[in-house]
Order: sequence, then structure tokens, then C-alpha cells
Amino acid sequence: MRVWLHRSVGNETGWNAWCLDLLGFATWARSEEEVLGRVPAKVGEHLAWLESHGLSGTSPESGLEVVERVSGDEVLFSADRSAGSAQTVDLAIRLLEASRKDLLRVMDGVPEGAMDWDPPYSSFASWATWRSIRQILAHIANTETHYYLAKIGWRPVCAPAQERAEWREFLHEHRTETVNRLRELCASGDLCRLRQRPDDEWSVSKVLRRLIRHELLHRKSISRIVGAFQERM
Repeated sequence: MRVWLHRSVGNETGWNAWCLDLLGFATWARSEEEVLGRVPAKVGEHLAWLESHGLSGTSPESGLEVVERVSGDEVLFSADRSAGSAQTVDLAIRLLEASRKDLLRVMDGVPEGAMDWDPPYSSFASWATWRSIRQILAHIANTETHYYLAKIGWRPVCAPAQERAEWREFLHEHRTETVNRLRELCASGDLCRLRQRPDDEWSVSKVLRRLIRHELLHRKSISRIVGAFQERM
């Protein structure tokens, strides 16, 4: 099981373990030892998620092989510097469709009173502006178009999602632009788009894995918020 480790610093110090053989999969913990211990079970969960959507993922070998360790804020793995492929972009689009189905399914069960509830987080980054479910939804939409895609040279067409706007509409609008941009990438043949500044390094390969990971992560956050809201009733 090949693992790429990223030690984040500054805003959220800890370790991210990425399995680049499973597009979009990652897990996080405070220490390297802890995050490596989490990988096997989390990979199993991810494979089960893929299967639930009729998607296949290669089951990795037992044991762990750390391929690379990097440290910094927005940095690249060596593999991120290579051009992506049309097949990978197509897979990313299908994974985004799957993650969006799950997000909408979770949202179908969200009580209206939970939308703006401020959860009692045990720990929360002071710089993050997305605490409530409504804020998280706007964050998901804006991060795709105004952060990830912008980092590889695209200028957003849609305006930033506003927290108080209809969330179904802005999720659809921003996702439509994201998918259209990914398809344009394939048509252009420019599947590298390497952008390197100190602690701010980006490429198509990095954007693809981060796009998928981001929605999966926040869908789980929303589920936890709903559970905590219902427990207090």
C-alpha cells in the first residue's frame, strides 16, 4: 500500500496520508505514526464507497510503503509535477458525481434548524469561516471555482456563492463550471499546468485529488453536525 505523506504546518499542523493510487483518498492525524495507523481501515472505507457507486478501485497490497514525505503549506509531491491524463480527469468527474450524490442525500435529512446552528467544536481553526452547514456549503462551492481552479490559471465565471443564497442553486452552478473547466483541460491537452511559488505549488494532478477529497471531507462534517444537533434535542 503506497502512501505519500504531507506534513502540514501553520494553519493546521499535522500529517496527511495520501494514497495517490486511489484518486482523492487521504486521511489526517496529528502525528505520522497515528496517520499511518489509520490508513488501512480508511482505505477499506474508501473502497466500499467506490463500490457503492459502481466504481472500482484497486485493492492495495497489505503493508505500507511510504513513497515520499513533504512538508509545508500548499506543496507538491513529486508525482504531482507530472501531467495528468484524460482518463484521470474523466475518473475525477465520475468521483465528483458520486460525492455530490452523497452530499445531496445527506442534505435531504438536514432539519432547517440545523442549517445555521453553530456546533460546539472541540477544536476548530480560528481562521476558518465555515462553521455552520450553510457556511460549509458555500465554502464547498467557492473552493472549487475560486481556489482550486484559480490556482491552475482559470478565472472564475460564476460569482462567489453567498451564504444566504439558495444552496442547491449555487452548488449546481459552481459544480457545472468545475466540470466544464475539467473537460476544457482535456480538450486543450494542457494537463500539467505547473504553478510554483514558495509554499504555494499547484498542478492539475494536485487539483484533481484535492477537489474530490474536499467534498468527501465536508460531507462527513455535515453528517457529524446533523448528528450532534439531533442529540441535543
